[in-house]
Amino acid sequence: MAIKTRNDRFPFQTGIHTEHLYSASQLLSSIITFGPQPNKAIVGRNAFAHEAGIHQDGYLKEKTTYEIIDPKSVGVPEGKLVLGKHSGRHALKQRCEQLGFSLSKEELDRVYHAFTSLADRKKGLLDEEILGIIQNVVGAEQARPTFIGK
Repeated sequence: MAIKTRNDRFPFQTGIHTEHLYSASQLLSSIITFGPQPNKAIVGRNAFAHEAGIHQDGYLKEKTTYEIIDPKSVGVPEGKLVLGKHSGRHALKQRCEQLGFSLSKEELDRVYHAFTSLADRKKGLLDEEILGIIQNVVGAEQARPTFIGK
């Protein structure tokens, strides 16, 4: 990937189809019954995951800030934001919008407060848990995704 990514510095060809690296790694993992370390570059579970608030903010503004390699170029569908105790409002707001919720600033502040309280006790929150927080804070009747019924 260094040769492909920095072809200006390394003007060589390998013949490797890099878009198959991730699937090849997954196949090998299934054969040998264990996979690479989660933080392993390119093929690790967390290679394209961002949890720290500053990373998430940079990633949301410009993906190449923290991803010099496009995940698709190695067969990973896309980078992901892991929402946890180090996440900021920007990342939470973006996830709420992905889930179909357009929250006011006040609602987002209340959801963020509840989110950080739970995230301090747990590593990485699932979308279902974020939905539960939205419903608890905003109210189950008001917490309806904006894309339903369109």
